[in-house]
Amino acid sequence: MQTDIAWDDLRLVLAIARAETLAGAARTLGLHHATVYRRLIACERALGTALFERDRGRHVPTAVGAEWVAVADDMDGAVVDAARRIAGRDVTPAGTVHLTTTDTLLHGLVSPMLATFRERFPAIRLDVRLSNAPFDLARRDADLAIRAADEPPDPLIAQRLGEIVMARYRCAQHAPPSNAWVGLSEAVPFAALHRWMAAGVDANDIALQVDSMLAMQRAAADGLGDALLPCYLADTDAQLLRVGAPIPELTTPAWLLVHPDMRRTARVRALRDALIDAFASPDVRSRLAGG
Repeated sequence: MQTDIAWDDLRLVLAIARAETLAGAARTLGLHHATVYRRLIACERALGTALFERDRGRHVPTAVGAEWVAVADDMDGAVVDAARRIAGRDVTPAGTVHLTTTDTLLHGLVSPMLATFRERFPAIRLDVRLSNAPFDLARRDADLAIRAADEPPDPLIAQRLGEIVMARYRCAQHAPPSNAWVGLSEAVPFAALHRWMAAGVDANDIALQVDSMLAMQRAAADGLGDALLPCYLADTDAQLLRVGAPIPELTTPAWLLVHPDMRRTARVRALRDALIDAFASPDVRSRLAGG
């Protein structure tokens, strides 16, 4: 069996293994589905062995394929590490910074901070990716992340930005139907909120479930039902009325996360410092605390 395999072929094998389909690998590599198929067949013929087998629509590595996938993964990790270290040597505050956060935080707090930052650093372009899913900063999915979590993930450098306080809100113009609620989809990871709802709200009273707190805010303001929302977001909405005091068990720390290799990059450091300063302002701290 031939043992020579090009890096492009290794990338192909790794992409198929990660996506588990040829179509998914094609999207990852920016290739046509037929091109991925032809290249896989050519690679397997050159090696004299099958690298994948079909299993209910998925491409699963064979024993030999799994070994090549492990080699490709190690090489890909080495390339990512080298790119991250090289990027970390940048000393000029210019270029693109990739920031990930949630739509709620961007809409309620972060967007004005970014506008102020751009006035100070016009040479830095911001690429903001909105998601509730964890981004892998170690693999450069993003340079910085703002996340609400009880504990920050290792091995990232975490700066605690404050405590996010939540309360119950309803439409200020007219009362919603008796006991009606707007809930957060179980697909969104927020264990404390899901526990509170499960313990305190009858499932039959949930009129609507959505996968975004901005959508919850809108639905509550339109009178569909009460909703649990961050005070920094809902207190500024004249269409909403807070019902009762903040709920302590829903309080969650907010973190600013960066990979150790990127913290000295000038453009990343500039945005990190600006966000830390902005979150430390009395106004933002008061809003986070529901003051």
